[in-house]
Amino acid sequence: MDKLIIKSRIRDFDVEFVDDFSFVDKLLDLKNYVVIVGQTVYKHYKNTIFSRFPKEQLIIIKLDEKRKTLDTVMKIYKKLLPLSSKKNLTLISFGGGINQDVTGFVASTLYRGINWVYIPTTLLAMADSAIGLKTSLNHESYKNVLGTFYPPSKIYICTDFLKTLKKTDYLSGVGEIIKFMLMKKNPVKNLDGSINKIEELKLNNNKKFIINVIKESIEIKKSYMEGDEFDLGKRNLLNYGHELGHALEATSNFAVPHGIGVIIGIIFANLVSVHRGWIDEKLNKKINRLLLLPNIKTIKLKKEYFNYEIILEKIKKDKKRISDKLPLVLPKNNFELVKIIDLDFDEFGTTLHKLIKIIV
Repeated sequence: MDKLIIKSRIRDFDVEFVDDFSFVDKLLDLKNYVVIVGQTVYKHYKNTIFSRFPKEQLIIIKLDEKRKTLDTVMKIYKKLLPLSSKKNLTLISFGGGINQDVTGFVASTLYRGINWVYIPTTLLAMADSAIGLKTSLNHESYKNVLGTFYPPSKIYICTDFLKTLKKTDYLSGVGEIIKFMLMKKNPVKNLDGSINKIEELKLNNNKKFIINVIKESIEIKKSYMEGDEFDLGKRNLLNYGHELGHALEATSNFAVPHGIGVIIGIIFANLVSVHRGWIDEKLNKKINRLLLLPNIKTIKLKKEYFNYEIILEKIKKDKKRISDKLPLVLPKNNFELVKIIDLDFDEFGTTLHKLIKIIV
C-alpha cells in the first residue's frame, strides 16, 4: 500500500496512492455518507463511478470560482440538515480545489465538524491543495477571504482522473509544480533537472513519473508547512507567485487559471528581485526562457488583464496584507525565499510594465 502521512494538530491523515478506481469499494463500505461532486466530474464518470452510489446520497452541483461562496455552502447545508445522520455523517468530495474548498468548509462548520474524505481529480489538487489543511471561500470581489483550517480524514490519489482533464487545467497544475521546483533545496543547482522534469510532466503519458512528481511536490509543501500549520510564518512562503496570480484570476474573470497565474506571479516577483539586486539577471532570463514563459502559452493574455489601477486594487485586498504597502514573496541570494511587506506602488507599477513587455 502506497501511503504518505500528513501530520496535523487537528488530526493526522493518510494520502493513499491507488492504481485504479477500485478504491471506490472502500467508500461504499462507509456508513452514513454523502457524495459531493461537480457536474463536470460527474459527467465524465457517471457510469464508471457514480452509478455505484445510491442517488439519494449524491449531491451534484455546478462549481467554478464564481460559485465558491457561502451561497453554495448554504445550498449544501439545506440538503444535509434534514438527514437523520448528524455528527456521524461523512462527506465524500470528488473534484478539484474548488470542490475541496466548498466541501471542506461545509464539513468543518456543520455540527462543529464532521468527517470528510477527499478524492482530488486535478493535477493541481493532487500536487498541492489536497494536503493544504485549509478551506477557502470567495466573498464578492475578495478571493479566499473566508475559510477554516480543517483537514480531511483521508485522501485517495488516482492519476487516472487526469485522462479526462482539459489541457489548460492540466497545465495549471504544472504551473503550481513549477513553483515547487523553485522552492526545493538548491533550486538553482537543480534547475536543469527541474526543466527536464517539467517537460516530461507536460506530456501526461507516464503514470509512474507523474505519481513521483506529485509525491515530490507534496514533500516540498510539507517541508514549508511543518511547524507552521496555521500559516503564521514559514508557510507564507508558499504564496510565491500568488499575490499577482490571484489578482490576475480576478481581473481576467478567471480566464487565467490558477497555476498559469502563479507562473506569471513568479515572473513578476523575480523581476522585483532583479531590480533590488537580489538575484542575477542572467539567471532570471534563463528561468524565464526555459521554465516559465513556455508554460503560459496555452492561454491568450490580454493587456486589459494588467490594468494598473484594477490589478492594484485586487492586490490591496490580499488577506495577507498587513501594511499600507504590498506584500510579496521574493527569491534572494541562492533563490532563498523571503517575504517582504514594503513593495510600494511605484515599484509595483514599474515592474508591472516590465512584466507586460515580457509576456503580452
